[in-house]
Amino acid sequence: MPTTTPTPGSGPAPSGFRPWDQGELPDAPVFEARNWTSLIGPSLLMAGANIGAGEWLFGPLVTAQYGGTVLWLATIAILCQAGYNLGVMRYSLYTGESVLVGFLRTPPGPRFWTAFYLVMDFGSLWPYLAANAAVPLAAVILGRLPGDQDGGLVGTLSYVIFLSAFVPLIFGGKIYNSLQRVMVTKLTVVLAYLGFLAVFFTDWGTKWEILSGFTRFGALPEGDFNWATLAAFAAVSGAGGLTNLNFSSLVRDRGWGMGKQVGALPSAIGGRTIQLSHTGKVFQITAQTLQSWREWIRTIRRDQFVLWVPACILGMALPAMVSYEFIRGVENVPRHAVAAMVADGVAARHGQVFWFLTLLCGFVILAPSQVTNVDSICRRWTDVIWMGMRQLRHLPGHQVKFVYYGLLAAYCIWGMIALWVIPDPVILAIGSGVLFNFVLGFSSLHLLFTTHKLMPKELRMPWFLRIWLVVCAVFYITISTIAFRQQWPNILEWLSS
Repeated sequence: MPTTTPTPGSGPAPSGFRPWDQGELPDAPVFEARNWTSLIGPSLLMAGANIGAGEWLFGPLVTAQYGGTVLWLATIAILCQAGYNLGVMRYSLYTGESVLVGFLRTPPGPRFWTAFYLVMDFGSLWPYLAANAAVPLAAVILGRLPGDQDGGLVGTLSYVIFLSAFVPLIFGGKIYNSLQRVMVTKLTVVLAYLGFLAVFFTDWGTKWEILSGFTRFGALPEGDFNWATLAAFAAVSGAGGLTNLNFSSLVRDRGWGMGKQVGALPSAIGGRTIQLSHTGKVFQITAQTLQSWREWIRTIRRDQFVLWVPACILGMALPAMVSYEFIRGVENVPRHAVAAMVADGVAARHGQVFWFLTLLCGFVILAPSQVTNVDSICRRWTDVIWMGMRQLRHLPGHQVKFVYYGLLAAYCIWGMIALWVIPDPVILAIGSGVLFNFVLGFSSLHLLFTTHKLMPKELRMPWFLRIWLVVCAVFYITISTIAFRQQWPNILEWLSS
């Protein structure tokens, strides 16, 4: 007997968005050794996207200067994001929608929230990962770290890397599958090489300094330090900003929960049979579906805590060990050398071959992350346009790719312009990180409101996850507020110049 019969479109759509349809909740995969691959979900792809990129950029700025002192910020950041991720995945299990669409379903309506989140998404629009990935590649070509005089070469390589990021998004049937192949390759290469350096080339004092830092809660560097750098460090520990919303649409594209009933984003080539609905689908709540729901919740918890959280901590610890071992104490990081300094340190002790290998590792860390960054931005707003614009509802499901690739084309043009006028990519990454924290903190509270308003009582977050989201909001807003207050005189000076 049903205990609740949800009305499709409960938590209805103010303007633009259709009420939800109704469908059957598929059974969750059963955990068995023979089907373990079916249990690998969005966390594998997201771990590959997140791993190493933050620490490779900020290692010389944070770990090399402060050792393990501030790594506890990464622990809190990753755990806070894990709770946030569970919330956005829970919404998609129920509706098959991206939770960004859910945000726009809440008062005061989609126009307000679209404008708000477009502004908040501004920090992610800058292709600084391509700009930073160009540094180790330029170093391989030059045979030395690039300087200011090599800006032309670094800039040209930035364009090449940025344009290359679009290639994996064109082929493969389902875009999710293409991204997964890229990220599995990246994880394998990066963890193998950095693991080798950390195990065999760092001493036990370094290992202890870094590993203990993850639990040294409240410790801060002595003397003056830049809170903006620490805020950005917290932002890039894990995913950060609106990037975490991707867990929601990736749950759908993976075919988990009601995502199997809604469809996925098809690639330009090979994706004609893949469809995406113009609205979400929900299920009738019965004793049977509640049991299946609990199995799906266990699946996403396993996805987060068996794969994503350990991968993020490992991805932070290994580059931290290497940077602390080989360039500890660095203070003035050359603006063109931040993504390649570790290579000099390793080569000075262990030979030139490790200079090339470390540079290539840095490139493999940074360049694929630009792929997922491009997809992340276009994926978020494709969902909003496809489900929110009445003018598109007559189109068959496979034609959602025209929206996605239209946004890709627009972002490609914007990215090329941005790379031409881009300021120091490291400074830009720090500024973006501070903004990421504000939007992640606010959207944690919006997520709490959205799931409470739109989801049936039986499926809402338990009390501890609600508290978890409030803690996430307080942590991220507080650290960026401190950074903003510290940097306000510098901002005023920059504005008046």
